[in-house]
Amino acid sequence: MLTPREAEQRLRDYFREDPPPLRGTLYFPGGWAEDDEDYLLEWGAREFIVDGRESFGRWDNLVYFVNKHTGEVSKGHFNANFGKIDKMVEHFSPEERYR
Repeated sequence: MLTPREAEQRLRDYFREDPPPLRGTLYFPGGWAEDDEDYLLEWGAREFIVDGRESFGRWDNLVYFVNKHTGEVSKGHFNANFGKIDKMVEHFSPEERYR
């Protein structure tokens, strides 16, 4: 089973092949949510998460799940996956949900 850090590397690799719609510098603050099957990692623009620049916030409605057992990344929409996401256990990033 993958650790959250291994899942982050899988998502980074995935983003190299299929870049996310992101304005700014890709940044993983270290937080995640999980259920028995998947990780949902926090990510976004460093300019938003660290610097607090609102214009770099995400408005894409996308989620990327990393399967804990296979490392496979699956892409979907937040709204369509709200039930799954709502049941996941959250592990907050050091940035405390972007202050």
